[in-house]
Amino acid sequence: MNAISPTPGSGPRQLRLAALLALLLAGTAARADTVQARCDIYPKGHDKASAVIPCTFSQRQGYVSIDRSDGVRHELAPKGDRAGHYVDERGRPAYRQSGLGKRGQIYRLADESVYVYWDATGLPTANAGTAAAAATATGASSSSAGAPKAASGPLAPFDRTFEQQGIRFRVSSPNNSSINELKIVPSGLAGDNRPITRTIEGTITGVEVADLNVDGSPELYIYVTSAGSGSYGSLVAYSVNNRKSLSEIYLPPITDDKKASAGYMGHDEFAVVENVLARRFPVYRPGDTNARPSGGTRQVQYKLVRGEAGWILRADRVVEW
Repeated sequence: MNAISPTPGSGPRQLRLAALLALLLAGTAARADTVQARCDIYPKGHDKASAVIPCTFSQRQGYVSIDRSDGVRHELAPKGDRAGHYVDERGRPAYRQSGLGKRGQIYRLADESVYVYWDATGLPTANAGTAAAAATATGASSSSAGAPKAASGPLAPFDRTFEQQGIRFRVSSPNNSSINELKIVPSGLAGDNRPITRTIEGTITGVEVADLNVDGSPELYIYVTSAGSGSYGSLVAYSVNNRKSLSEIYLPPITDDKKASAGYMGHDEFAVVENVLARRFPVYRPGDTNARPSGGTRQVQYKLVRGEAGWILRADRVVEW
């Protein structure tokens, strides 16, 4: 929870966000504007994120501030006349790098890289995190690293519209019980725009629109979390076929891969990272309780490929930390 902009929101919200980002990136002399965002943190030299957390992003006259929910704040000042070159609060060089397009920005810092995504779908507000949540996100406590997040309050009904490449998806669900009805209403397709209705086991916790296979037609990724202490994650996904119709994307059960699923007991999180779909979950060792996994974190990265009967998300890489 492409989602998303990377996974743009509803029409009016998308326009407001686009206008705000235009002001931010232009570095106007007006007051500093702030947007809620999602920050993926990559330690230097690593190709896997150590945390995916809420953050706020602001820019004024070229000065950039990134305020993370784990308590870390980055203050970047422009360096010279070269666009995208900065120094941080300690005078160390930092760089803004392309690669996310309209979905966000990448900042290469002295000790880590911060991927800032404009869409924070599925994350709590950046100022709502607690110290315990921050410790879990950063792995500061060895006893709580990788532990499942505390259960949140009742979810509100989900009803949002997402757009990419001129095609819109309205996604809605009551989100009020362990079994819910999911409705997808596409528009902008040259052929079939009929609504799709199906039953899901759980609630929608995030949605992203992306183009993982870079074919000029977007895909819709809907993240579902089951009720109960296991909080098992599942995916509902559709691909646009030549901008004409939708076909379902198949994600094989994690249990089909014995190595990747060893120690798996739910608490999945999904996110689009560059051109892969990442599935992250804590690893349980024998004797671990549901609330205290001790085996670290595993991330399975999937690429979207064409199968005999349609599109398949095929595991491409498994990393652990």
